[in-house]
Amino acid sequence: MPALNGDLSLAAGTGVGGIATSGARGRSFSLGIADSVTVLGRSAANADAAATLIANAVDVASTAVSRRPARALDPDSDLGDRLVTVSVGALSPAEIDAALGAGLARAESYRGQGLIIDAVLMLAGETRGLPASLPLGQRR
Repeated sequence: MPALNGDLSLAAGTGVGGIATSGARGRSFSLGIADSVTVLGRSAANADAAATLIANAVDVASTAVSRRPARALDPDSDLGDRLVTVSVGALSPAEIDAALGAGLARAESYRGQGLIIDAVLMLAGETRGLPASLPLGQRR
């Protein structure tokens, strides 16, 4: 089990109505390789959808990433023949940086459109977050 790597204090008036986390090691199929993406949103539904989409964007073409068609893992999957992540081996620092960069670009776009409030992305022991824009509390 991963160790707690931070905490968050939310004050009234921040606009946060939901928090959600998604990643490749969850209970659902993933198109990306993020260990986790946590999103603060104006609603739980928005945070959940954004966390999934941002986690899918944390990705890189690498021989360390194993994928299979979703249908091969679950014949009833609505993802059909889309390739889903099965395992992620050792990634180079450049691959980790590229994958997290792709996810951050998606998160920045969503925040710019007002779809999310904040996001933190994790992959292979590395963490990236959006620059602080609201007084959401202390992150350590």
